[in-house]
Formats: sequence, structure tokens, C-alpha cells
Amino acid sequence: MLSHILHKWKQYRYRFVPWIAMTLKDRSVRAVQDKSQDKIISDQDVYTCLLNLFEGLYQGSKSILYPIGPDLYKRNLNVMDNVLGFQTERQPSVLPDGGVGVIVTKGIVPNGSIVSMYPGTIYQPYEPTLFQSLGNQFIFRCIDGLLIDGNDRKLSRFVYKSCAQRDRMGPYMTCDISWLTPYPVNPLAVGQVCSQRSVPRV
Repeated sequence: MLSHILHKWKQYRYRFVPWIAMTLKDRSVRAVQDKSQDKIISDQDVYTCLLNLFEGLYQGSKSILYPIGPDLYKRNLNVMDNVLGFQTERQPSVLPDGGVGVIVTKGIVPNGSIVSMYPGTIYQPYEPTLFQSLGNQFIFRCIDGLLIDGNDRKLSRFVYKSCAQRDRMGPYMTCDISWLTPYPVNPLAVGQVCSQRSVPRV
């Protein structure tokens, strides 16, 4: 029982503000002079990469109507390979108790490439996230204070699907809900299960 509680605490403490404040001096934090300078890839490179990929996904889907599922997922992985030169997929980790991670299954990822996007519900810094954050290791805090909840289970899943249905325009969805399934239409929508590095690598 005690080990279970400690395990939950170790997962939750990174979202518990008093604990973060008390341990801030002991943590390694990247030094960022200005938010606009905290970019590994330029905005133009990001725009060009995503535009080319999404154009490829769109052009390939005009001739045949694919339902969301394994066939469309595999076709879009091939588009990703043709446009970006590699494929990434969610797969079980080779480490014991490693869970699920993102693995390059085809090709080689060039330095400075975009390999994923972080899907999920976006919360402003002032919006409450207590209940969504309980037992949730997929909440990503951006440098500007925004929170992205990339959990595809439990309350987080319900909130995202609820917002998606609320904002839809008739038969047209305003966001992608396929990332909640094992077969995301956007093959880059796997950022929530990518491993996070804690210490900057030089």
C-alpha cells in the first residue's frame, strides 16, 4: 500500500506547485534568455515541414475515402516516409516497465527534424487542472505557462472529446480525435509518449 502511494506521489509531484517551489534550487533548468530565442528549429522550417506533410496527407486522401483505422494509418506512414524520409510509431518499450514510447521504424531522422507534435487539450495558466492532473503524467507545461494535456485515457480523454464535439461545425470536426486511438491520422501526433530528456545535451 505504501509503495503504491509513493509511486503515485512520484508521478504527481511534478505538478504540485509547493513541491516544485521547494525543490527548484536542486533541479537542473535550461537557461533561456528570452522566450523568442528558445527555438531549436526556426518558425519557417517548422511551417515548411508541416505544410509539405499535410499537403501530402491531403492529396493522398482525395481519391479514396479511408475510414479511420489501420489502412489509413499505414498509408499516412508511407506519406510521412516519402515527405520526411522516416517513420515513427508508438510501440512498447524494450525496457522493463518502460510502457509505450516512440520508435523510428523506418529511415533515418536528420538532425534538426520535426519528429512529433504534442496533441491534447490546451489550458491557459489560470484554468483549473487539478482533477485532470491526478495520476496524469502527460500534462506538458510550456515556457509561456500553457498546459497541454496529452493523456488519451480517463477524464482527460472525456474532456478532449467533449470539447471536440462542442466545437464541431455540423459534420466537420475542428480538431483531430484520431490520436486518441491506436491509429492517428496525423502520424506526428505521438509527442505525448516521446521520452523527455532532463539534462541538456551539448
